Amino acid sequence: MNMREAVPEDATLIRNIALATISQDDSNRTRAMERAYRQEEIVRAISSSEEAREQYFIVGEYEEEVIGFCHAIDRGDMWEMLRLYLHPDYHRNGYGAAFLAHLQSTKEQPMEVYVEASNEQAIAFLLHQSFKEVNRIQEEVYDRPMELIHLRYDPS
Repeated sequence: MNMREAVPEDATLIRNIALATISQDDSNRTRAMERAYRQEEIVRAISSSEEAREQYFIVGEYEEEVIGFCHAIDRGDMWEMLRLYLHPDYHRNGYGAAFLAHLQSTKEQPMEVYVEASNEQAIAFLLHQSFKEVNRIQEEVYDRPMELIHLRYDPS
């Protein structure tokens, strides 16, 4: 898989990948994701990462097709992973782990991420990648209560 910095022209592909990960019967998550992945929000996130040295918004390509993306912030002593999505057609092939390895190759340091408690597939993936649960919190996300799981990976 080839990794490169995301550009605003990737916004539609990024939105489509994020929305493709939603279960058809999860209407609450669908509404939240549709709001979180509006075209202008994606372009804003990509543009801000282009301007800020500590932000990384990368896409992964397989056979010249964007199949996933990762958005993380280097907090100086830790990666804060904001987004990591892979199109479902490419799950279980090592591509998700490749995104994590790419960040670690840029700067080896702990990673933290918050994941919706209902996102069992993402949680299982991260636990398999040696992340550990730190705690659980309740958060208002787009005017809806949501349980989030705080996970951390320590490379040492």
